[in-house]
This record gives sequence, structure tokens and C-alpha cells, in this order.
Amino acid sequence: MGLVVCCDIILASENAVLGLPEIDVGLMGGVRHTMRLIPHSLARRMVLSGYRVPAAELYRRGIIEDCVPLAELMPTAMKLAREIAKKSPMALKLAKRAINTVETMGLKDGYRFEQNLTVEMTQHEDSKEAMRAFVEKREPVFKDVV
Repeated sequence: MGLVVCCDIILASENAVLGLPEIDVGLMGGVRHTMRLIPHSLARRMVLSGYRVPAAELYRRGIIEDCVPLAELMPTAMKLAREIAKKSPMALKLAKRAINTVETMGLKDGYRFEQNLTVEMTQHEDSKEAMRAFVEKREPVFKDVV
């Protein structure tokens, strides 16, 4: 579970289960990170009983992005990876910074932080190219390297 809660986007096969088995082996760990992702009652059930949650349940609850047959897992992941790879490297870097930073901020401070990143992004050629491509109704060609 520790690795999963550190992921940006979670995909799983239908035969996957996620859990916190520490209670079953005399250990403790993963609670704080899990509670960022998993609803209160389910997280407590996992911690206190060692319950391993099937991926289908996690998908139904909106905790993971997709739950697919095992044979479709890698093609699904690669499709998403290709979609992300088309984006501006600089925009992705700043978006990732925003995601990682605003999570622990209040709404007002988080909004200000994102607006500062917007100002920073508009100083890069990728931002100008994205705007031109949008107006010209074409795919952008990004040149900035992170």
C-alpha cells in the first residue's frame, strides 16, 4: 500500500488487492499515507483487521483510476503514459510541483501558489506554443526541456 499511495495515478488489474497487512505480522505503518487516499472507515478497517481491498472495490469507490483485466493493464497504462508524454515537459514539471505542494495547504494559499506557477509557466516558450496551437486548432509542438 505504501508504494501505491505515492503514485500519481493508480491503475490495477482485476485480480489485484491492496492492504495494510502490518497488523497481521506484528508491525505498524502506512496509516497516515493511506488515510490521504482511502476513506476514513475503510482505512480503519484495513489498519485494524488487515483487510485487503479488491481493486474492483477501490475502483467503485473512486480511489483508483481504472481496474482492468490483467491482459489489458499494460496497454491501458501505456495509453495513459503516451497521453501524458504529449504534454509540455515544463507544464508537467510545474503541475507536479503544484500537486505535491498544495495538498497540505489551505484553499487560499494553494490557489495563490498555483497562480504563481501560472505566471512562471507563461514565461516559457511551451506556454506560448500551447496558446498558439489552441487558437490555430492544431497539436502543439513543445521545445522546452526540463
